Order: sequence, then C-alpha cells, then structure tokens
Amino acid sequence: EQGLATSRFGERELSRGEIDALRRQIQSCWIVPAGIQSLDDMIVTLRIQLRPDRTVQDVAIVDTHRFGSDQGFRALAESARRAVERCSPLNLPPDKYSLWRDIQMNFEPPL
Repeated sequence: EQGLATSRFGERELSRGEIDALRRQIQSCWIVPAGIQSLDDMIVTLRIQLRPDRTVQDVAIVDTHRFGSDQGFRALAESARRAVERCSPLNLPPDKYSLWRDIQMNFEPPL
C-alpha cells in the first residue's frame, strides 16, 4: 500500500504544483509494511536534506522517542525514510534550492 506525503516549507514556498509533484513522486516509492497496528495515529515526520543536484544527502526521523519505543512506528518510519532515498533525485525546481535544501515532510499512511 502507498501512503500520503504532505510537506511544510518556510515562508517563501514552492508552488502547489511543485509540492504536489514531489508528493506524488515520494508516494510512488513508499511501501507501507503490512500488519502495523494503530496506523490511524501515526504520522512520520522526516527531515530531508538535499544537494543542489536534488539528490538526497540525509534523511532523519524527527520523532526519535517514539521511534525507539514503538516497534510499529519504527517500521513505518523506516519505510518512509527508504521511500525518500529510493526516489532520489527528487522532482524539485533547481532554481529554488534555497527553499528545498532542508525540508520537513510528514508521511501519513493510508487507513
């Protein structure tokens, strides 16, 4: 199954079309593991750092406490992290690097 990806950017934002394209790209790479309980209360936030060529430099799971204490959340968070890495390079406008070089993206699995 594939999940929904939403993102938050700073004051100056990418266009809705650019954000939607990124969302669709990452959704296509995200495979949510089967059998995870309580998906309805899980949202994984990732901090994604990118290089100017749009390749992924680093992906960090923001909620480290839940990652360490909830096995289902850990599996979901790892799958979201792998999705971002698999999708590299990301579909982002090269001329707006200052807007997307360091972003946080929320991953919400399907219910």
